[in-house]
Amino acid sequence: MSDNARYDLVISGAGMVGASLALAAQQAGLRIAVFEKRSAAACAAADPFDRASLIATGSVRFLTSLGVDPALLGSAVERMRVWDAEDSGGIHLDAEEGGEDLLGYIVENRRLEQALHTALEEAGLYIHYGREITGAAPDGKAMYITDASGTPSRGTLLAIAEGRQSPLRKALIQAPIFRESYGQDAITATVWIEKPHRHIAYQRFLPTGPLAVLPFSDDVHGRARASIVWSAKQARARHLMALNDARFLRELHEAFGPQLGHFQEIGRRSSYPLSGLHSSRYIGERSVLLGDTAHGVHPLAGLGVNLGFRDAEQLMAAITTARQHHEDWGEASVLRRYQSLRRPDNLVTVLACGALSHLFSNRSRGLARLRDLGMLGTGVISPVKRFLIRQAMGL
Repeated sequence: MSDNARYDLVISGAGMVGASLALAAQQAGLRIAVFEKRSAAACAAADPFDRASLIATGSVRFLTSLGVDPALLGSAVERMRVWDAEDSGGIHLDAEEGGEDLLGYIVENRRLEQALHTALEEAGLYIHYGREITGAAPDGKAMYITDASGTPSRGTLLAIAEGRQSPLRKALIQAPIFRESYGQDAITATVWIEKPHRHIAYQRFLPTGPLAVLPFSDDVHGRARASIVWSAKQARARHLMALNDARFLRELHEAFGPQLGHFQEIGRRSSYPLSGLHSSRYIGERSVLLGDTAHGVHPLAGLGVNLGFRDAEQLMAAITTARQHHEDWGEASVLRRYQSLRRPDNLVTVLACGALSHLFSNRSRGLARLRDLGMLGTGVISPVKRFLIRQAMGL
């Protein structure tokens, strides 16, 4: 095997999380290689579904430090309104109560990914598009890697950010995986709204699952839009997906309420099954998991990609500390520091989001009363409320 392709860090996956790690590592002066199984054309293509994420304040700070400003890419979220469709309980979360101006930004996933890729290109890093890592074997002081083209290389550490179905996780991190099906599908789409969203994110808990209506950027004609994530039990979701646009919008208005007036138009809809996932171990020999490869959560809190950005930030912090102390950052002792920081936070979030989904999708009157009391207590006890706001912002 040729030794001429040596790297400090090899990253498998150039999605939002993998690309952010690559940019942080590039700026830290590491020699890195990024492999992405999608072609350059596929990564550059527009997303017909306009899928978007809430980039929380903590993630905004991380990305801005890398030279990618979500404020230039999406719509600000100043407040969040959460309420139970069957009862009167509700919570109002305002950024200013958490000591910040904003909760974050709603940004199209593909637009943010493309901004990260552009920043990498401007920094002089070439992403190996269309070259999936097909073989990886640790041997002493390096991870030896072969990609789909048959080209060998080696790195001090392999970071795996390939998504939930990662082949490398299965091959290198042979650890039990917690999985839970929520029995729901999420329907995503962009909708045109009658009234301006005023930078408020809404989440309504329905008996069949939560409905999020999030502030989105205006279209090219200045018309107001929102991004929806409608999680519903699978039979209900299939019914909704089968409706024509007009009937779907009527059902959406009935489920959500009058806050934004009528939903006037809708873009292309997509749906996908919802489940929780958490790896019992994030590290292997000279390999480490981050993002959806390590954990997957219910979208009700919009935390998924933010957990991934925290992974990237903490992994770089562990590598930086190791370099400062002249340690080998591919060694287990260094990787355990990263795992000890990220695994508890991610596990609690995975379990909490699953529990909240079950709690609010249950028709029991006793549980409904408990939900009401919980929301009332959260709304009136300011330290608890401020804590939730700070958590939502990733601070």
